[in-house]
Amino acid sequence: MSFFKQWSLLRIFAMSALLLGQVSLVEAQELALSSVSLNALSGDNLQLNFEMTGDVAKPEVFHTDNPARIVLDFAGVKSALKQKKNLINAGGIDSYVAIEANGRLRIVINLVKLVHYDVKVQENHVIVALRSSSRMARDSHENLTKKTLTQFAALIPEQVINKIDFRRGKNGEGRLLIFLSNPNTVVNTQEKSGKIELSFLNTNLPQVYAKKMDVLDFATPVSMIEAKEVGTEVNIIITPINSDFDFSTFQSDGLLTVEVRAITTAEEEEKRKNKFPFSGERLSLNFQDIDIRSVLQILANFTDLNIIASDAVAGSLTLNLNDVPWDQALDIILKSKGLGKRESGNVILVAPNEEIVKLEEEELKSQQVSERLEPLKTEYIQINYAKAENFRNILNGYSSFSANGCTVSTGAGNNGVGGSSDGTGSGIGGGIGGGIGSAIGSVGGIGSVGNRGNNGQGANYSLLSDRGTAIVDSRTNTLIVKDTAKSQEEIRQMIQKLDRQVRQVLIEARIVIAEQGFAQELGVKFGAAYVGPNGSVGATTGSNPNNGTPGDIVSPILSNLAVSNPYGALGMTLASGANYVLNLEISALQDDRKAEFVSNPKVLTSDRCLAKIEQGQQIPYQTVSQNGTQTQFQDASIILEVTPQITPSGSVIMDLYITKDSPGDSTPGGLAINTRQVTASVRVEDGETIVIGGVYEGDTVNIVNSVPWFADLPLIGWMFRKTTKNDFKKELLVFITPKITKDSMKMR
Repeated sequence: MSFFKQWSLLRIFAMSALLLGQVSLVEAQELALSSVSLNALSGDNLQLNFEMTGDVAKPEVFHTDNPARIVLDFAGVKSALKQKKNLINAGGIDSYVAIEANGRLRIVINLVKLVHYDVKVQENHVIVALRSSSRMARDSHENLTKKTLTQFAALIPEQVINKIDFRRGKNGEGRLLIFLSNPNTVVNTQEKSGKIELSFLNTNLPQVYAKKMDVLDFATPVSMIEAKEVGTEVNIIITPINSDFDFSTFQSDGLLTVEVRAITTAEEEEKRKNKFPFSGERLSLNFQDIDIRSVLQILANFTDLNIIASDAVAGSLTLNLNDVPWDQALDIILKSKGLGKRESGNVILVAPNEEIVKLEEEELKSQQVSERLEPLKTEYIQINYAKAENFRNILNGYSSFSANGCTVSTGAGNNGVGGSSDGTGSGIGGGIGGGIGSAIGSVGGIGSVGNRGNNGQGANYSLLSDRGTAIVDSRTNTLIVKDTAKSQEEIRQMIQKLDRQVRQVLIEARIVIAEQGFAQELGVKFGAAYVGPNGSVGATTGSNPNNGTPGDIVSPILSNLAVSNPYGALGMTLASGANYVLNLEISALQDDRKAEFVSNPKVLTSDRCLAKIEQGQQIPYQTVSQNGTQTQFQDASIILEVTPQITPSGSVIMDLYITKDSPGDSTPGGLAINTRQVTASVRVEDGETIVIGGVYEGDTVNIVNSVPWFADLPLIGWMFRKTTKNDFKKELLVFITPKITKDSMKMR
């Protein structure tokens, strides 16, 4: 055979082999649907993943509304699935069907309701992303609401906000003032996520007011105000400091006022009682004789929660619920069938009540076993403001009592001085034993914990576990706790809440005593005297006038109504003759007295702690007994004794005892003591001054001393009268002023 013939045959064989290889490669690479998987994505989305044996082109896609279906056609693709129809029954997808015909593979996705979908091809994967029906319903509602508002805004004229201002009311409320160009401006107000949102339709906002305003320094319930322009709307967001607030809006002419005020504890309690207990999204259910498991499946699809039904959940029911919260509907359904639920995160377990109770009991027993086997750990907790002994008592279930208003350790002692070892005595000091002692004072050294569970009254209230112990190092005020990790966490939270700095109060008292007195006396001394030979005046009546011995002025023979210790006197001779003279002496006295005595005791003390300040003198007096004469002392002091209590509103309630004693008049038995006391319980605002007591005394005395008959004689009757006028006024006032001490200012 020639060379050319051999080369031709070789080429024919090579071409035949290449053709056969291409045919078999095409047969080996024939595309097929190998598997289908369902994945749940974030944002209430679902994803169907169709996996092929090789890379595939994007299929032809179309859908139908009734029935709701999505159809995918793949050219040149076969199905390698075991069955044509496969049930899904999740997220609004009922099933899918894979059918081969005329060299094509058609996949039909059956839906409960047509939803938005998207088809993507990634190499050998065809991904169909669907939005769940519940998300679709919510989005449709939001889009409808926005569309309605947009259409409505287009019908109203354009508005303008002229000015935004913020002020503080007289009762501490926050007031947002919005000045509008048109008093008929449409505004939508709602409370959302703990904030107050105001939306103004078709409104413009000047750029100078489009900003955030920090109004925390106004000391109102509002912390931040934000105004911004979104499209044709203006949104104003009011951010309160906390959730304990109430707000109201009122509009007058072109001024819109939003008032935010803090609510009291009583209002918060009333609001909580009146609050509707169900807050889920509303739905409508209308079924006749439907299986309860199907209803639970519908609720799970609507709420995107995972609901697990026990095997004992069975039966059917008829529902006709219109526009009710889904959690209320679930509650009604469970109660009608004697079922209960137990929630854990986004999973709800539905089972008969007996089964849930049994499950919880088993879990409790399991936890108790776990606690008995859990290792103990020791923590050293530094107590900052209180006594560590008080916290040790609380951990063991004992209440710390109050002595003079301040918290004091119970001192329930184990082998304490004067107390028995079981802790039931009245020992002073010692550690905590089994019972409750009545000792007062701090615990010395490091006290140990006794058998709380055997005979201690506080055993049922202990925060420690059965194996836990708590001891105290008084020198460093440290609490040493040995217990499980769970108990340690609870103890730390308790101490963090209770170990707080106590506020202090400065109490200032003013005791004012004002005196005003007026005294006036006018008297007359009228009598006769003898004049001796040498011209001297003085021999007494009855003496020999011829002996020439001088004598004294005769005793008054008519009247002696002179003033004792007069400040002034005037003497005169009315007549003389036969060595006798008729004398007249006029005496007068007048006193004016004005005095004011002020005492100003001050004392600083902690909230609910008794404080006492005293200043004065001890007055000696003598007593006579069988032991002889003895000198004793009586206190005359100024005392301020007060126990303040700071209320949540900032006022101060005080239990007061105020006394002011002073030396009085001298008496045959000794020096008298003037006492003044006030005991009261009052409530006063911080920094305000009130009068808590007062005593007013007034004495007016008019006395006329006269000689009968002669005092009534005309013209000369005044020589036989003595006139005394006294007018005395005295007033005691007690003022009290509490001032709560403020902490130093801190930079925010």
